[in-house]
Amino acid sequence: MTKSQELTQTCSNLDSVALFWQQGVRNSLSRDFFKKIEKWCLFYIQVDSPIQGEQIEVDWEKLLKSYFADPDLSLVEVAYEQWIVIQPDHESEQSDRTTERNELLSKARGLLERVRSEVGGEARIIVGEKVVSSETLFEEMDRMKRAERMSYKIDPDQAIVTTWNTFLYELIQSLQVHQLDQVCAVIPTTPLWSDGEMMKTIQCFLEEDLNVSETARKLYIHRNTLLYRLEKIREEIGYDLRVFDEAMMVKLMQFILRRKADVAR
Repeated sequence: MTKSQELTQTCSNLDSVALFWQQGVRNSLSRDFFKKIEKWCLFYIQVDSPIQGEQIEVDWEKLLKSYFADPDLSLVEVAYEQWIVIQPDHESEQSDRTTERNELLSKARGLLERVRSEVGGEARIIVGEKVVSSETLFEEMDRMKRAERMSYKIDPDQAIVTTWNTFLYELIQSLQVHQLDQVCAVIPTTPLWSDGEMMKTIQCFLEEDLNVSETARKLYIHRNTLLYRLEKIREEIGYDLRVFDEAMMVKLMQFILRRKADVAR
């Protein structure tokens, strides 16, 4: 477990974390913050510095400011290697919600790619809806913290999480112990669930929309090696990840097993 994951796990047990975020942001924003621009983009970013022999010092604040490249950007460090980023939306034309969400996701993916390619680090990014006032800002921050907390427990390998796509997390989080026991009873028992390499393969394959060539490229393995792993997963679990419905079943099983392990702690 990385140091920022340890910190997040500790913070997630504290009811005051969301309030701490809010206080940090309040202290950083000027009184006329929302008068200058009508709409703002909201991100929570947690980073892990690369480890290559000795720890490499990365100026994360400089990297974030360089990426967003906006003089009106507000960057609030809420904990070690964790920031709330509030960026003005300079788009003059009104966009529908789907377009806005796609734009926000594109920014998050671009940042993740820069962190990975330029410094060899990792990032976990929670993307919020665009906000138009201090009231909606703090409401969205609460949703972001909840999304971060649930996804960390249920889907810790997911690098980008949005506040508008947490239905599955909410559903699994609501399951009682006896319900988890009932569901887990029908999930195939196999050592594969604790095989880090196989779990990383599943995660990457799902992130790349079941694209074999792109997944193999991201994992730095030969296409045939990936096909071998997918076949092994099918033999062990009984579901073919190359079929969308079956891939979603495997993802759901992962979530439920993690939730079960979390409840057992």
